[in-house]
Amino acid sequence: MVDETQSDQRKELILQTMVAIAGADGRLVESETETICRLYQRLTGDEIAPVDVARAMEARAASSLHLADLLKSRRGELDMKARESLLKAAYLVLISDNRVAARERKKLHDYAKALEIPDIHLTAILEDLSPLSE
Repeated sequence: MVDETQSDQRKELILQTMVAIAGADGRLVESETETICRLYQRLTGDEIAPVDVARAMEARAASSLHLADLLKSRRGELDMKARESLLKAAYLVLISDNRVAARERKKLHDYAKALEIPDIHLTAILEDLSPLSE
């Protein structure tokens, strides 16, 4: 039961990270939703419907807890590979609408900082996206 709870919490963290970065520019477009659905299935093994992505986005927008604070509080539960996967997924969502706002880029760096990943490591992570983006 503990493993199942941790697994569910990790899945929720993956979803929250992706919808938070998608919403950083104040909008959720179809390409971002499609990317979130595809990456969520790849990272968790579970499918998620676009309507559930929209609901998660609404819940994230209504939450008073900033995602960076949530990541910081949960980083001890994540090994380095899981932290890197979260940032890769966030970046792929960020670029899926073919425009990167400064606010979105700042959020990605805030998330990396919350996960204790230095900027130079973040740069290396983003340069190595081929396994996740194929």
